[in-house]
Amino acid sequence: MNNIININELANPYGEAGFECTVQEAGYLNNFGAWVKCEDSKFIVRDDNGHPFKAVGNDYQLVNHTQAFQTAERIIEQSNIDTTDMIKEFKTSHDGARAFGFYRFPQHREEVALNDTIELQLLVRNSIDGSMRFAIEYGALRLACLNGMTALGSIGKFKRKHTKYLNIHDAVEPLTNVIELYENSIETWKKFTTTKVTDTEAILAIADAVGTREINKFIKDNISNKFNDDVEYLLWDKQLSRAYQVKDVWTEYKKYRTDLGSTLWAVYNAMTHWGTHTGAYKESSQKNIASIQNDRRTAIAKTTDNLLLSMVA
Repeated sequence: MNNIININELANPYGEAGFECTVQEAGYLNNFGAWVKCEDSKFIVRDDNGHPFKAVGNDYQLVNHTQAFQTAERIIEQSNIDTTDMIKEFKTSHDGARAFGFYRFPQHREEVALNDTIELQLLVRNSIDGSMRFAIEYGALRLACLNGMTALGSIGKFKRKHTKYLNIHDAVEPLTNVIELYENSIETWKKFTTTKVTDTEAILAIADAVGTREINKFIKDNISNKFNDDVEYLLWDKQLSRAYQVKDVWTEYKKYRTDLGSTLWAVYNAMTHWGTHTGAYKESSQKNIASIQNDRRTAIAKTTDNLLLSMVA
């Protein structure tokens, strides 16, 4: 088994996220042309092109993307993860302000059902400008469709704001038992494959994950009372004319239901398919799709923890 990571394989092993930033003083030119320093603020500036990110307060703790990924690699090295044939991918959004790292481990593949295999993944995210927390968590990929799946429950996740109290090395010890956490989740995902759901249960879960608060409430209040548990009838209602996300995930669910049956696994995969593969709903937002996908993963994880897990308890 190999769990050694050579981060010096390339001059820049982190691709578009492999730049460094430094902290610079903030200020402005007043009406008389004099430079006035802002004592309570500072700028984070890219060293390679001089691009400044938004001003932050003095308590802000800068974590470069490279530092975030190197911390994840320390976790991997101190765990019992087999890194043979490991796959790494790095993405950015918001002009580099946010970065996402994905580490896949082909030696850790498990079947959750016949011919339905998942693969261990470690996810890392970081922001330069404080717009997103530093976080590391384990997850998985369903190989049949490359849907990304996040950790179940609160364990296996480390998240911290970029305050002066942030120490990213605190993430190392709690996450070195990744394999144990992954194996526990596999048993839960197996239960998903055999747990039957009604159409009403499916649409309620989908709305909880991807709908707005108003859309979710409308569906919850009316699916049984007004629409007699007929989801197709429900989705034609004018109140849901702009519920594009809910309708898209329901369409995916019907496809997955054909192969996986009316199961919680089909619902979960419909949501993770949308989270992983569906583009931005505004063309202008597509350049930040990596961040949008992260927000979707977070929403799906919340619904999974708060709703889906209770269905297999």
